[in-house]
This record gives sequence, structure tokens and C-alpha cells, in this order.
Amino acid sequence: MPNEEMGSRGIPQPPDVATRTVILSVAGFLSLVAVAMIALFFYLKVSAPTALKKPAQHDFPKPALQTSPKEDLARVEFEQRTALSGYAWVDRSKGFARIPIDEAMRIIAARGDHAYDALEPPPSASDPAKPEGVRP
Repeated sequence: MPNEEMGSRGIPQPPDVATRTVILSVAGFLSLVAVAMIALFFYLKVSAPTALKKPAQHDFPKPALQTSPKEDLARVEFEQRTALSGYAWVDRSKGFARIPIDEAMRIIAARGDHAYDALEPPPSASDPAKPEGVRP
């Protein structure tokens, strides 16, 4: 007599939820999602065939590291020393030339107090200020 042992308590009521309906609803929803995903996959495969392919892997070039810094420094210093100790045209049409530093220092020292005065233009064969054949 289990009912008598429970006393005034009643028998538990069976659940009102229909388990079978819930399980069928969830299964139907999951199958609908699966069908939609499959349809989307085939749609993308037909309309955009490259959308599902892996992109081509591009390797970055290796960094150009300085492998021999001592030799590079010696080469740069040699090039600079050669440029500063030799003669060369900077702009031949305008008459600009590069001279060695020692020579430039000697020229500046020889000018004395007027070392940093403006340079006089070189004399030209015809002076553009005075037209030829015209006497004042």
C-alpha cells in the first residue's frame, strides 16, 4: 500500500510535455539546417567555383640581411674616400668640378682674410652687359 504510506500527498502527476513531439521537432529543425547547408554548398560550387578553394600560398621573400657588415663598411668608406680625394666633373656644362679636400683647404687658406668672400665670376670672351660693336 504505497498510497497509504504517502499519507496526504498525492501521486506525482505525469509530465504534460510530449517528449516524442519535442524530439521530432528538433530532428526536423536539424534536418532542415542540414539540407539548407548542402543546398548552399552546391549553389556556391556552381555560381562561384573559386570560393571554396584554398587561396594560393604566397611565401614572403627572405629579408635581405647584411651578411658581411665589415666588408660593406670598408667598401662604403673606400667609395667615399675615393670621391672626396679625386677630381671629377659635377656639371661640365656649368663648369662645376669636384676637387680633393686637401686641395680645397689649400685654396681657401691661400685666400687669407678673403677666404669666404663671394667668388668673382670667370672672365668671359664676350660680356653680355656690353653688346659688341657699341661704344659708350
